[in-house]
Amino acid sequence: MEAASTLSRPAPREHLRGIDWNALSVWLLGFGLIAYLGLKGGGYDPLVHDQVGIAVWWILFAGMLIGALPRGRAGTLAWCALGLLAAFTVWTAISLGWTESTEKTAADLARIATYLGVFALALFACRPRDAGRLVAAVGSGIAFVAVIALLSRLHPAWFPAGDQTARFLADSQERLSYPLNYWNGLAALVAVGLPLMLQVATGARSVATRALAAATLPAMALTIFFTLSRGGIAAAIVALALFVAFASDRLPKLLTLGVAAGGGAILIGGAVQRDDLRHGLLTTTAHHQGSEMLAMTIVVCAGVGLLQAGISLALLRGMRPRWASVSRRHSAIAALTALVAIVIAAAALNAPDRASNAWSQFKQTSQPGGGIGRLGCFSGESRYQLWSEAVKENRTRPLTGTGSGTFQYWWARNGTTGEAVIDTHSLYLQTLGELGIVGLLLLSAFLLAILLGGGRNVVRAEPGRRSLLAAALAGCVAFCFTAAFDWMWQIPVLPVALLLLASILITSGSGSGRERAPGFRLPARIAIAAIAIAAIAAIAIPLSSETLVRQSQADARAGNAAAALAAARSAQNAEPGAASPRLQQALVLETAGELRAAAVAARAATERESTNWQTWLVRSRIEARRGQARAAVRDYRRAKSLNPFSPVFAQ
Repeated sequence: MEAASTLSRPAPREHLRGIDWNALSVWLLGFGLIAYLGLKGGGYDPLVHDQVGIAVWWILFAGMLIGALPRGRAGTLAWCALGLLAAFTVWTAISLGWTESTEKTAADLARIATYLGVFALALFACRPRDAGRLVAAVGSGIAFVAVIALLSRLHPAWFPAGDQTARFLADSQERLSYPLNYWNGLAALVAVGLPLMLQVATGARSVATRALAAATLPAMALTIFFTLSRGGIAAAIVALALFVAFASDRLPKLLTLGVAAGGGAILIGGAVQRDDLRHGLLTTTAHHQGSEMLAMTIVVCAGVGLLQAGISLALLRGMRPRWASVSRRHSAIAALTALVAIVIAAAALNAPDRASNAWSQFKQTSQPGGGIGRLGCFSGESRYQLWSEAVKENRTRPLTGTGSGTFQYWWARNGTTGEAVIDTHSLYLQTLGELGIVGLLLLSAFLLAILLGGGRNVVRAEPGRRSLLAAALAGCVAFCFTAAFDWMWQIPVLPVALLLLASILITSGSGSGRERAPGFRLPARIAIAAIAIAAIAAIAIPLSSETLVRQSQADARAGNAAAALAAARSAQNAEPGAASPRLQQALVLETAGELRAAAVAARAATERESTNWQTWLVRSRIEARRGQARAAVRDYRRAKSLNPFSPVFAQ
């Protein structure tokens, strides 16, 4: 009997044959990337996104050489979009020839090369019929991150690193930012995910899947509320409206959206009444309120899921009134009526004057205040000043810009305040300032290829696929909207979500459901493999340098000066054009009392980043310790001229 039982068991190979490897690969690409980057601070740390980039390019390299990729043949629009992103990457690399900081530009190049690899992998590894899976995977990954973020507010003790942002920015405690560590970034990610999960809730084959997806929507709404992000909330509204406008069979989707919105309103109303929890305090009262909100969230989300299950069962069984089927003509009439109503309402509310006042308020540098009152304020928090400086930066080098990643140096010496700023808070204006008109045209052409080409595919798609593509389009629009007001391009989880959704849009449409014979000829595969090796090198060089500099800093803190100096010199060898390894050597040598050698290293750092005020300040201090008063004063004045409003020079 025992032998017979053993023989009847399926062999391990049979278990493996039962696995849908195609579905698994799509979910690893969509859910895996989003969840991993989201939980790793959005992938902002170069050690995180560079490692992802190297892994992605190695997969492309191996897949091309063995002929496993591509799995389908890309169309003209897909090749155009890929070519434009590749051209933007190349232009970033070319800017190494004139940049103010080779190190900053190389770091930007590594990040953009990662984006290019993700986009290429999505195009080559996924087929048109995988669109539904990829939308569900990306949406589920975002929902997972949103739920983790919400739990970090309701029970912060479960997440010891949840207050990381508040440690550096004391006034940010009330705004939910974990795990991306930036509230506007978290809100933007949720805005991208909301139309995706609404599509899963109304379009999945399984009723259970629909119910589960609908249940996440109120939780995501509460998450985005806790961020208090005006841009993120606006993007969510725009994305959901766009999805409903472009989707087919809108009434069931509106019904689901209404149910989910009702659940979200209940949760937000409960949060508003719990002040300690809403303000992000770590009091006993906040802990008690968090437990209450967690129980309320579970009940509300479960209720929304059950209602959606009932709606789905009724629709699947044909229990649908005749009036619920709206013709295209009636839809057009309804849309026109809504447009007229909006125009009339705008006139009645004196919208032009309100817009003028809002713009005047946006140009002010004042803070919008705390609490939910900030949601009704239009203060730009110095964005207008940052954008104005980006335009001025472009005027110095209209075609080429000052080099990718160098706006922080421009702002330090030309900005109107002493506020430390790294990014312009606008992808488009930062690109204009750093990479010139050419860079902005390449990036804009890439995004327009996605939005316009994808929009065309949505309109031309069959009703069964239109909603799926509409969700992807809405997610892409949400990213592009928020990128106009913030540094979303520098938070990799957001561009990765954009690129995964874009791969769906530009490879799907009318007639795209036909599977084409995959495969490139050997010369093409070798060429792409060679590009992969070049991309890996472009990512690995700044990654190794950054890793070694951090190792040097850790050794220095531990009191091991010899190891710290060796690591810094290795970083210099890895990236000869970088200033940080030489600055780190100067600091280690200064601590060890070797001032002459420290001065030499500091001079080398200033030569490589002549507009970085910090390197000049360190050089000034070292010269002062050496007794070189004239050189110390000269270097100090140079540092002050590069950052005149810094509190460091206010003494």
